[in-house]
Amino acid sequence: MATAAPISFLVSRFPNPSETFIQAQAEGLLERGASVEITAFAAGDPERLGALRLKWENRFNVHYVPLPKTLGARLVAAPQAFMDKRAFPAVFDGGRFGDDASSLRLLIAASRWPKEPPKPRVWLAHYGRWGRFACALRDLGLIRGPIATVFHGRDMSSYLKKNPDAYASLFQRGDLFLPISELWREKLLKLGAPADRTLVHRMGVDTSRFKLAPRVLREGEPVKFIGVGRMVEKKGFDDAVRAFASLRREHGFENATLTLIGDGEMRDYLENFATSLNLGGLVRFAGLLPHAEVRRELSEAHMFVLPSKTAANGDMEGIPVALMEAMAQGMPVLATRHSGTPELVEHDVSGLLCKEGDWRTLSANMAVLARAPERWAAMGEAGSARVRAEFDLKVWNDRLLQRLNLLGAGKRALEPVET
Repeated sequence: MATAAPISFLVSRFPNPSETFIQAQAEGLLERGASVEITAFAAGDPERLGALRLKWENRFNVHYVPLPKTLGARLVAAPQAFMDKRAFPAVFDGGRFGDDASSLRLLIAASRWPKEPPKPRVWLAHYGRWGRFACALRDLGLIRGPIATVFHGRDMSSYLKKNPDAYASLFQRGDLFLPISELWREKLLKLGAPADRTLVHRMGVDTSRFKLAPRVLREGEPVKFIGVGRMVEKKGFDDAVRAFASLRREHGFENATLTLIGDGEMRDYLENFATSLNLGGLVRFAGLLPHAEVRRELSEAHMFVLPSKTAANGDMEGIPVALMEAMAQGMPVLATRHSGTPELVEHDVSGLLCKEGDWRTLSANMAVLARAPERWAAMGEAGSARVRAEFDLKVWNDRLLQRLNLLGAGKRALEPVET
């Protein structure tokens, strides 16, 4: 079922290895016959982009409007931008465009936007700030068509902590608001989002790619824990390392292992931290791995650990896709009552939850499940069933296309769509 109007994604960077859900959405819409373009303000992984273009040939179109990241670089580019008359309101109408004007982002983007007259499209902006930016671009006459905005994690947490009124103009001018969790929907409504146009839209996983494989502890085999994610504060991997050290020292699981897959600003710190706790090679830092290797590593482990927490700057998760992938394979999970995670993980059914930052309880939960391998299969089956029923990417891509079809047809008040 193709959409009547073409769809344009508006994103900060593409392809971004930490935002594969955007690529999955775009490909899902292409699979359904939609005409899809992606407009990004910075280039991402060239190898991934080359593979996408090879796969989809002329159906996969990406356009870049380079937007300097720092204010200093934008100041250098500003004199040239002033020569484009389309960009004038982006600077002189601060009351209308707020931070997008004062930061010079809108000025630079407007001056570098394609010169041809815009054709009507349905715009899908990922993250709240880019939804607001899309509305500004439309006000300047640079784009045409309705705008849907997907809200994830940091745009609903650390960004709002610094800019509490950031979305007031977006709620007035945007057409559809798609938070990825019930928690974020309730927060958007409290901020003033219109209820009839604010609908939960999950970031799911392609469950057909994950075979349910109940976990079994073979005789003499160590209990194997695994975590996957960026090495940043909100993932809570420092708590995972602390909990693992306690599991070995205080709970007697001296032969347990922990594998952490991913990279990021905290990786060196985490490796040094593990060494300081005398964990040596018992915590394996595998770095970034291809998706196929991640799935293989998951298939060889027993339990998934992701103790997400609110970072010092307020940054929070949405609902981690890594948790969905682990559960889809039948892994019991150890996580925290953080953000939308309890909407995915049911405590004592598909895993065990604790308060965020509570590494002692996390360690105790690891010990509880490590001592009860007879529970793993049932927990894994329950988690897999939950993901397949409520977080299947194909279902949500079908729903997304239906909603964008309605939006493109001029229907602003969008009723829930049946799956």
